[in-house]
Amino acid sequence: MHRCLCIPDILFTIFSFVFNSKIVDLIHPGVKIDRTFYSLPGLLPSLHCVDSPSLLHLALTCRAFCGPALNILYSHLKDIRPVIEPLPQELVLRPWVHCTSQSLFTLICHPARIKILDSFLEYDHPAYPAILANAPKNAPLFPNLRSLTWHNCQLNSIPALSLLLPTVENLSLTMSTSFGEAVIPGLCAAAPRLKALELRGKLITLDDPCNIDSLIRSYDPEGLTQLSLRYCNIPSNLLHVIARWPCLYRLTLRLGLDSIPTIPVERVPQPFSPLMDLHISCKDLGLVKSFLCACRMIGVHSDGKIYSLACTNLHRIHITAARCSTASIWSELLSIAIHATLEDMIFAEKCDSICLTHSSIEFHSLLKHPTSLAKLKTLVLSPGPALSIVLTDSDILVLAYTCPHLNFLDLGVRNTPVSLYSLDTFVRRCRELFQVSICVDAGLDSLGATPSTHRNNVGLPPNTRLVKLEVGESPIGCLESSDPPMAPDLVMSIPRFLHEMAPFLRGITERPPGVWYIEEAIHPWENVSYVLEAMVTGDI
Repeated sequence: MHRCLCIPDILFTIFSFVFNSKIVDLIHPGVKIDRTFYSLPGLLPSLHCVDSPSLLHLALTCRAFCGPALNILYSHLKDIRPVIEPLPQELVLRPWVHCTSQSLFTLICHPARIKILDSFLEYDHPAYPAILANAPKNAPLFPNLRSLTWHNCQLNSIPALSLLLPTVENLSLTMSTSFGEAVIPGLCAAAPRLKALELRGKLITLDDPCNIDSLIRSYDPEGLTQLSLRYCNIPSNLLHVIARWPCLYRLTLRLGLDSIPTIPVERVPQPFSPLMDLHISCKDLGLVKSFLCACRMIGVHSDGKIYSLACTNLHRIHITAARCSTASIWSELLSIAIHATLEDMIFAEKCDSICLTHSSIEFHSLLKHPTSLAKLKTLVLSPGPALSIVLTDSDILVLAYTCPHLNFLDLGVRNTPVSLYSLDTFVRRCRELFQVSICVDAGLDSLGATPSTHRNNVGLPPNTRLVKLEVGESPIGCLESSDPPMAPDLVMSIPRFLHEMAPFLRGITERPPGVWYIEEAIHPWENVSYVLEAMVTGDI
């Protein structure tokens, strides 16, 4: 074995990459995106996509690998079952008879290695309460614990929970009324290092913001910087409280009709001024504009036109709505977004049914301030079925030059189709792009004469990062007869064109699932996808 592999820091770097490799495969590092309906991300890191088996195999490879691999393997736990399963069976079944508190605690496996813990409500291991009861009272149960997700809201006092809190910086709590009344007042003393707080469940205690207000005031101004309340509608009186928070960098909340303050937020020079990440779920996008206006986060002329965004530090905005909104609301939100230099812009609607008259918005309106899009990495505009996005070949070309660092584009495949040549230019110029969801025109003459704008692409290398392309129900050249279902020349020319554009693109993805279904036939886009995969694997 090479001597470099005996250096713990090198092993830690390699094993960390292996441990997080599934996350890298699923989503772009650093950008948490739930593609189901673009649900708001949690405040704490997800533990469901890590590659634990590979770390275990590395730990069993040799003694030099064992320690570093186990350090990472035990650093992220979905529950404490792996910690107490190695305990002798007689201690697990009757711990109050067979051991003292110190002997039980010393038998717990690897407590110092645990940094992230997700304690599930349904956990009913018999040794679980015994560990909490018998743990040393003069030291944390897990001395290096940094992130804790606690689902067990049956506790009605903080002492048992406080055994886990002294070193915790990121905390997610599932709340009940009695649990909230017991935990919130003593949280500052129990968790002095807390920086990020997520409260889940029906927060009845939030109707009276005094507890939250006192909690915020009890921390150092540079301390608590992230707050998430995404499981219940936030009351307007609480918004008045957190608007004065001087160091709130990340805010996640759910808006309802009663969330919008009837009286504008006052007594603070600029509410939410340090905000960098804003995540909002709501019934419709109109509530978002009302929220921004009531909190004085946007500047509006007397004629109603928006001219500025007060949150100059905002880098990420993520809005998810349950219902369809009108084209005017969408246009207003886009006009707000272009006044900030964003890195991630996500506007998505969950509705599947057409509840409004069909309308459209101009994508070109997003390109009025190109300098504000220069740092954009994620762009998601996914409206409901009542809205379409007017996108031209010129728009997609301007986007390619404006957003050179874009790595994720999703227009909900609700845009007007763009040519394959424009897609080729866009993908080649956005070198960091790895996923695209867009409607394209692949008609019979789609690969005819090369347009003049495409001749400038001579010499541009292919995009080696693009691995996923969604085209929905994009038009594709078909013959009149159903056998063959696609023009013979397009069966090869379109996959060859796409393969030259992105050599690691293994296929085309349908969206939504089932949209390509044809009874007793293969959809033309499925043919393209099959050929494309064969090209990547070398079968063609």
